[in-house]
Amino acid sequence: MSASGEITETRLRPTICEAIERAAASLDITGVRALRVLLHAGVSAYWPLIKAAPDGQIRAYERIVNALRSRWATREPVAAAAYSAAGLSDTALAEPAPTEGNPAASVFREMDCEVADFLRLCADRSGAQWLEPVEAIASYTVSVLQGTVLRWLSDSDDETMLVVLDDLVSSLSTKAVEV
Repeated sequence: MSASGEITETRLRPTICEAIERAAASLDITGVRALRVLLHAGVSAYWPLIKAAPDGQIRAYERIVNALRSRWATREPVAAAAYSAAGLSDTALAEPAPTEGNPAASVFREMDCEVADFLRLCADRSGAQWLEPVEAIASYTVSVLQGTVLRWLSDSDDETMLVVLDDLVSSLSTKAVEV
């Protein structure tokens, strides 16, 4: 779940794995209630890692923005009758090339993989099963986390971030059932 897309051997940071395993060892419940506890343990272990390295988070965002700027700068003009009909310029820029070889997309794919591993670990340890493809849930989670981190970097409002992260855990919990 790193903003820089760093990969560890297991793709999950040891701090997060340890927090999940500790919480799982203390559980006397299973299913969605247990899943919520484990998700909360993982997210609670993740947030201090972000707070401890704001400069690293900013550099990671800068790398992503630079990669995005390069990707979107290579677009070609295309005719767009719909734009003309709407009173806008009659040319538009084409979508950039597919994400293959795109550094920003690669970073997000790696984050998605890391979060998917986190979600699978929590589900396995809790006796829960995801109702949607874990990859889709991971993409949603990464999107929320990226927005949360960017917001925190801009205003340093810890209280709001804790509310957002708790809401994320609540939302994720609704996407699972007991096995």
